Amino acid sequence: MPIMVMTRREAHEMAQRRSRREKTGQAASIESRIMSAYGKLSQSERRLADVILAQPGGISEFAASELAELAEVSRATTARFFQRLGYLNYRSARLSAREHRRRGSPLEAMHEPTAPLEARGNFGIHLANDLANLTRSGESIDPGEIDAAVQMLERSRRIFVVGFRNSYSLAAYAFGVLNTVRPGVILLAPGNLDVVELLADIGPGDALLAMGFRRRPTVLRQLLAAARTRQAKTLLICDNEASTTRRLADIPLVCDSRGTFLFDSYVCAMSLINFLCSSTALALGPPAWRRLEDIEKLHDTLNDLATREPDGAP
Repeated sequence: MPIMVMTRREAHEMAQRRSRREKTGQAASIESRIMSAYGKLSQSERRLADVILAQPGGISEFAASELAELAEVSRATTARFFQRLGYLNYRSARLSAREHRRRGSPLEAMHEPTAPLEARGNFGIHLANDLANLTRSGESIDPGEIDAAVQMLERSRRIFVVGFRNSYSLAAYAFGVLNTVRPGVILLAPGNLDVVELLADIGPGDALLAMGFRRRPTVLRQLLAAARTRQAKTLLICDNEASTTRRLADIPLVCDSRGTFLFDSYVCAMSLINFLCSSTALALGPPAWRRLEDIEKLHDTLNDLATREPDGAP
């Protein structure tokens, strides 16, 4: 497929369509709407909100009466609750929840009849989307939270790093970079039989650095909860749909990860990890430089890294 570049008019029209979708609430998940309105909810509405946020699969498999029973609220309260969130009724909210649940699958994006079609083969739209993700995330992340995250990474005795599915590549990158500037960094690789054993002695003075981008397995929440129970600090880098998961973290840093077609974008997450690890090295100071020097000397001794391409290489 040839690479296309969108015209200025096409880019403007795409931006207008996205703006209309977001203004009508189509881009916001029910979890995001709940978190935005939570402070204004009544006590009974908060019970209902907590029940919804606690469901791993969301509300798509529940009837309105079942949610009302679980939250011990009336059906009238349930109806008002969903209208307060901007839905016409519960049926509308349920359909929206099912749509957001499907959005995690690349297979569904292949058949998406609207916006993703605009991005097929258009590298300009792809780049513009990544730039927009970086801008939105940079404007929304609290600098104070970043400072607190750097302090956690600098001062913790040990740092356990974890991520599952697509988030594993982010966890591996964070581990690789952090491990060059400080000791005591441990990667919890998914699928290993010793994940629980490695985390068994986590406790006060330690930290868990978790990556939580969709589609998140339930074990991620269980690990965050276990770390909190054992009084370890927790730092979570996630997307804006991880509303339930991020409540388990001491410091949640939310990155916009919307993609243009098949897959989510992790440009913002990679940039944030890069900045956190670089800032941690600066905060550590001389110990970080000495560790980097020792690593370079060991590479020289082992001669395991090529300094130039061999003569005659293709």
